This record gives sequence, C-alpha cells and structure tokens, in this order.
Amino acid sequence: MIDLSLSDKHLEVYSKLEQIVGKEYISDDPSIRIVHSRDQSPFANLKPIPPEYVVLPENTEQIQEIMKISNEYKIPVVIQNTGVNASGACVPEETGSILMHLRRLNQIIEIDDLNMSATIQPYVSYADLQVETMKKGLWLPSPAAPSTVGVISNMLFCGMTWCMVKYGYERRSIICMTWVTPKGEIIKTGSSAVGNVGKFWWNGPGPDLKGILTGAIGELGICTEMTVKLYPWVGGSQLKPGELAENTKILTISFRKGERMIKALQELSRANIAVALTKMPLVWSIMGIPKYLETSKKMWEKKEQIEPIMNYFVFVCIQGITSEKQIEYCEKIVRQIAKETRGMVIDPETMSLPLDQFDPDFKPEENLSEFFRAKISPRIMRFKGGFMPAFFPQEPIENALKSAELMENTLKDSPIYPQDLFSSCVVPVDMGHFGLHELDIFYDQNSPEELKACLDFAVKVQRLSQSEQDTWPPHSEWRSYHWDVVKDIPEFAILKSKSEKIKNLFDPNRIMNPGKWLK
Repeated sequence: MIDLSLSDKHLEVYSKLEQIVGKEYISDDPSIRIVHSRDQSPFANLKPIPPEYVVLPENTEQIQEIMKISNEYKIPVVIQNTGVNASGACVPEETGSILMHLRRLNQIIEIDDLNMSATIQPYVSYADLQVETMKKGLWLPSPAAPSTVGVISNMLFCGMTWCMVKYGYERRSIICMTWVTPKGEIIKTGSSAVGNVGKFWWNGPGPDLKGILTGAIGELGICTEMTVKLYPWVGGSQLKPGELAENTKILTISFRKGERMIKALQELSRANIAVALTKMPLVWSIMGIPKYLETSKKMWEKKEQIEPIMNYFVFVCIQGITSEKQIEYCEKIVRQIAKETRGMVIDPETMSLPLDQFDPDFKPEENLSEFFRAKISPRIMRFKGGFMPAFFPQEPIENALKSAELMENTLKDSPIYPQDLFSSCVVPVDMGHFGLHELDIFYDQNSPEELKACLDFAVKVQRLSQSEQDTWPPHSEWRSYHWDVVKDIPEFAILKSKSEKIKNLFDPNRIMNPGKWLK
C-alpha cells in the first residue's frame, strides 16, 4: 500500500506555499502525488513514496521562498525537472516532502552566437536548444538519452554524450550558474558573480563553487539558470528525418577480436579526427540502426550469423568542420587505422560478406543519426518495460574487455533478462585518455523479483570489481544504497566525510533531496 497520509501542519504549510506560487501551481491531489512518487528506476518502483505537496515555481525568487519555508518546518524538498531519470534521483526518499517541479522555468534566455554560448533555464531540453542553436550555426552535443532530457539536470548529474571523444563530459561546458542553496541563499558562479561583467568565463572570484553542485544529485541546491558553451555546427539549420547532418560521414568497422578493437579505439582517439567514436553493442545495432522495424526483426532472427560481424562493431563519425576536404582526410586515417588493426570497414556495396545476412536498407553510415539528432536513443528502448544502466565505470580503455567479461559473467547467474540481450558499450573520452563503459539492464517494472534482481546484480558486480586486479573504481555518482558497497574503501570513506561537512554547511537541516548520496 502507498502511504498517502498528511502531516499535522499540512494545511498551514499548504497555505504558505500557495501564497508563493498561486493556487493553480500547487496540489495535494492523491493522483498527482502518486504520479510524482516514482520514475523508471527499480528502486523507485520497489518503494514509491508520494510527496505531500507538488509545487511549480516560476522563477528563482519563488524557489528561494519555498526553501525558506521548508527550512522553517524541516520539510524535505525534492527537485523534479523533466523526470527522465534512470536512477531514482528525482523522487522522494522520505514521507511529507515538497516536490518542486521546474517545468515553468522553460526559457532560452539568450543565445550569444558571437561568444558561442547559451543561457537557459532548467526545463529547456536538448531538443529545444538544438532547434534554436542550429539556426545560428552552433550546437551542444546530444546526450545518449531521449530528446526530452533537460540540459542543466543532465550536465549536473552526469553529462554523457556520444561525442565525448572530442568534447569531453558536458559538465566541462558549464560557464556560469545561478544557484539557490538549501538555506535559500542565491549564489552566482563564474564571471556572472561580478555585476555587469557578462557570462563568458567559468571561474569567478575565489573558489570555483560550481563544482559543488556537479554530481551532488540535488543534495546541495537548485540551479535555476545556466550559461553553457556551444560549438560550431556544420549540419545546416535543420535535420531532415532519416538523414545525417550535412558534411558528416559515419564509418563502421568490424573486428573479429576484442583486443584489435581496443587498439583501434585507442589509435582513433589519439588521431583526433572523430567527432564521435563508440563500440556499439549488438542489440543497439540491430534495434537502433535499421530504418524499419521489420528489418530489425529479420536481423534479430539472424543474430547468431551476424554476431561475428557486429560483436566488436565500432562507429566512427567524422565531420568537415573546417572544410569538405577534412572529411576526405579523416576517412583516409580511419581506413588506415582499420587496416593496421586488422579491422574491416563495412561498405555494404563492396563487402565480401554474404549479403543475405543483411537487409537492403541496412546501411549504418546512412541511417544512424543518433550522434547528432536529439531523439529516442535505441539504448533506452524498453525491451521488457524498464531500463537501468548497470554501471558507469570510468577506466583506461584497455580494461574494457576485462570489465565486460566480469559484468557479463555475473549477469549469467542473474534472472534479470534473457541471455541474448546483454552487451556493453565502450565510449572513449577526451581523445582516449579514458573510456566510459556501461552495460544496460532491461527489466519488467511490474515484477518485484526482477526489480530486486537489478539491485542485487549492481551490488554484486561492484563487490567483484573491488576484488579483481586492474578493474575500475565505482563511479562516484551512484545513489546512496551503493554506499554499503563502497564504504570499506578508504578513499570513499574520506570522500563521504568531506561531503558530509559540505552538506552540513549548505544544508544544516538536511532537507535538500535527502538520501541520494548522504543519508
């Protein structure tokens, strides 16, 4: 049973919140509260906790006043933006909370095409921003997620994109922020901290405070405005359905052995020619690349024949950012590296593989616009109703094969989903200085057994990784339930003690999104 009880001071608090946002923008209706009690994550579905109040502020000042009330009454506050979340970061952990939804803060305040930046509010999605920036020859790399993801929330939580080999994590694109602390103070970061200077530089006077918010999972405040870097866009003012951006080419390389693929990823990263570079899992390739569902079905039926070709399948995306001749040069380098690492560039018209293994419309270099188009990512297709990223290891690229083997062997003993669906991706970051490695889990949201199995697998694989030599450390942005796994690692024990001091400084009443990192 879901607990919908109200606190003794419900009417008193409700009245004060209503005076701030207006009666149209607050609700304690049970149906609305239940809607905001869960997201697609297994933990939120196992134990949904409805908020007591759902409020929709209009601006920074209203958020500031709400935080003052929450401190006065010691009421937990949870922030929800677009709600597209796979880790339970935007739902209550405690009863009696205020859920603050930011959908009314939805403005693109400014696009500065001269200095290549955009100032936006939280509810601006990647699709919203991309539509406007492309008109000015600019863009912000699209995330490996749906187009409805909010730019600000994605940057503060993780900020992963397909294009990290060139542009790095998106949090590095943060210039300035306006931030309401849990105590209701307003802080500006970067050059915006100095009046009338402008929003052009990420460092302000004194310590760079923007780092406090990144990765804090909403426990240290609310960003109500952000200025982000933009980058040159060469694809025209719009993207047509089913087409790549202009002056763009995607090459696909197949490897028979994982070691050769890893070597190619390293060499392609160092060459600094790719805008996007990734080892694509088999299941994403079959479900996400073809134009038609029927093609995906045919390929899935032949997956055993296709697997030797697509198991170690690398996508290399190049663009003519400086000129069209740049594409010709980059393609020569890609083909040379593929040759040196004994990979096969898949040219559907000329490849020597049996063509009956593929459908005529399977042309990945024409069909895959995922790198540039803000759309539904094939990696988040709900094969069984729910999706969860099993791990976010950041590691040297050469460790990826060992990490994948560890995760997949662990998964074989788990009842989460059919064996033929598991496959992990490898995305080089910062010209190959390290890689992002992830395995996706698909589960039935209506099955408590599968929900629990997801969590058990995540804990088990983390513990195994700590006992294995030359594996990765756990990612620092995982929810607090992972603390039970990492608490015995000295580095993380130090991290938690320092984090608690910062939390006590900014949020002495422990009201801001409690339970996501610190308990």
